[in-house]
Amino acid sequence: MPPKSENFEVIIVDDDEMTIFLHEIYVKENKFHSSPINFYNGKDAVDYFNTYFNVAKHYCILLDINMPVLDGWEVMDEILQKGMEKNVSVIILTSSINTADRIKAQKYDMVIDYVEKPLTVEHLNKIKSQEKIKAYFS
Repeated sequence: MPPKSENFEVIIVDDDEMTIFLHEIYVKENKFHSSPINFYNGKDAVDYFNTYFNVAKHYCILLDINMPVLDGWEVMDEILQKGMEKNVSVIILTSSINTADRIKAQKYDMVIDYVEKPLTVEHLNKIKSQEKIKAYFS
């Protein structure tokens, strides 16, 4: 069963067009969300939040770390700075195998998973059972 779209949004943020294309297909085909919103850099994602953030919604961000303009860390820092983190769950999707990145991600309460690319159906199913978002899939 797909999530209730009116109160749950999925946002994919990655600077690689092919990665966004593939992740969008996985998200739709696995009924994670029927219409994810895509951004090719962190600044556009932050601008979206600054304009459209709604406390009645929960946002699940599939977030790359290494991007131009604003990287994934800066996106999360902006969300924290604006006090939006209670409504946001982040899945870090990265090609980084750097242990320091994994450790840094654990310092953000909004990060519910850290996945080395590519995203898989198995990962999406695991993410659906995460405490912060599982209610949207029942």
